[in-house]
Amino acid sequence: MAKNNYENYTHAQLIAELKKLSKRKKYGLVWEEEKTKEKFEADAEGKLPVLVEDKKREIKTDADKPTHILIEGDNYHALSVLNYTHAKSIDLICIDPPYNTGARDWKYNNDYIEKEDAYRHSKWLSFMNNRLTLAKKLLKPDGVLIVTIDDYELLSLLGLLENLRAKTLGRVAICIKPEGRRQSNYIMEAHEYALFVSWGNPKIRNLNTDFGLDFPEEDDISKFRWEGLMRRDAPREDRGSDYWFPFYVNKDAEIYTEQVKGRQPVLPINTKGIERVWLWDKERAKDNIKDLKAVIRKDRITIYYKRREQGRVKPTSFWYGSKYNANAYGTRLLTSILPNNDFDYPKSLYSVIDCIDLFLPRDGIVLDYFAGSGTTGHATLEINKDDNGIRQFILCTNNENNICTDVCYPRVKKVIQGYKNGKGEKVEGLGGNLKYYKTNFVGSEPTHRNKKLLTDKSIEMLCIKENTFDEVLNRKDICIFKNKEKFTAILFDEMKMDEFKNEIKKLKKPVSVYVFSLEGDDFKEEFENLKNDITLCSIPEAILKVYRRIYGAGQMKLKVKK
Repeated sequence: MAKNNYENYTHAQLIAELKKLSKRKKYGLVWEEEKTKEKFEADAEGKLPVLVEDKKREIKTDADKPTHILIEGDNYHALSVLNYTHAKSIDLICIDPPYNTGARDWKYNNDYIEKEDAYRHSKWLSFMNNRLTLAKKLLKPDGVLIVTIDDYELLSLLGLLENLRAKTLGRVAICIKPEGRRQSNYIMEAHEYALFVSWGNPKIRNLNTDFGLDFPEEDDISKFRWEGLMRRDAPREDRGSDYWFPFYVNKDAEIYTEQVKGRQPVLPINTKGIERVWLWDKERAKDNIKDLKAVIRKDRITIYYKRREQGRVKPTSFWYGSKYNANAYGTRLLTSILPNNDFDYPKSLYSVIDCIDLFLPRDGIVLDYFAGSGTTGHATLEINKDDNGIRQFILCTNNENNICTDVCYPRVKKVIQGYKNGKGEKVEGLGGNLKYYKTNFVGSEPTHRNKKLLTDKSIEMLCIKENTFDEVLNRKDICIFKNKEKFTAILFDEMKMDEFKNEIKKLKKPVSVYVFSLEGDDFKEEFENLKNDITLCSIPEAILKVYRRIYGAGQMKLKVKK
């Protein structure tokens, strides 16, 4: 990188350079953001994003279940739309961004990032920063962001989150490949990380069960696993006589606490001859003798106890167990749902379940704007099944290599409706409903024509914002939609105001009213005499206000032109 010859700078030039440097983001080394500015595709330049529904891909199974949302398009544009529809409304964001390993699976400005690229980390940081800046505005005050990442960009991500003033709640290492990645030159990586951060003070809402442990057996009390009763970390002298006592085992491996002829005493002494203690005291052992077993191996006897699934407990920072295996419950599971898919490295379904179940309330909303194969959607449906919840997911992904149309959408559809797996066995659907949208664009210059066009294209955005998807009336001048709790009414032509008000009078639930106005009039007095519970908003000004913040007032040229 060429050096600046500051010796020849004037005083004014030096001041200007210092001001520029003070605005640069610091991350240990300087983050070269200016050289890695993100460019969007040509057909989006100078335009604002909207959503267009693909009605052919709509899924309806049960009116009592949530309506989930899948958005096909660049996630920056999708996040821009969601900044209007879901500002401070999302309970949880769970993302699995590109790991930037040098593999040809991530592009920046429509070009692959090579491993030797000197600005590889800066490009990744700019890419992530642009999206995280939009995403954090969607979270509720106590909302949580979960990011899965590996070692390549872990430090970069931690620095970026600190720069965004996020508060770290914890970092978990998840063993996703116990045998390790064999392509590693030295130490074979077997894990990835899940970072939990927030900009508020969240509480763990849904504590999970003994993270990283399998409980493969079950009796009439609970699920359990056999674990050694001898404590490996406690010497005899630290715990006293209550935890130092013999069990007595006969030749049939039956355990007793009393000695009779033919029973061999077993004390908590390890293979090196060091005296330890039992996990239980003598009284507890006597009362729970049925929960113990002895295993005889040559000249050594080991005592095991039933470690029971304890229900809801706080997780540790290391999750290990077969359910986190990305091959078994990621790749193979996806193949059983979509036999001919070629998606690389899907997450273990249970890794995602255990992540989002920690902080997502029963009626919460989870967003994944790197949706990939749709694992977050699948996980949400599974959790809803377990407790009859009404959690809603929003998935965003582009359609590069047909990932949205050929992988994400078909997977979600099959999981909702049911399917036959690779063995020909029927898998029952989990139920739910889905709306499928694609990003589209209208001109950003605020002419009367563009304002009208943005309003006309805002129906989907307003329905998503209000969560009202059932059509009541759909005309060019008036639209009304509903859910079980409320209505959304949209007026596109002021000349139809009286007719519009008459339609609203018929509605017996709260109504969110949107009225088109070139000048942003509030129309408050028009609705004062109506007895309905009304929330009133002028469009497209409310949408434009959000987009000015995102795209900049200069780019959108605030002067109104006819």
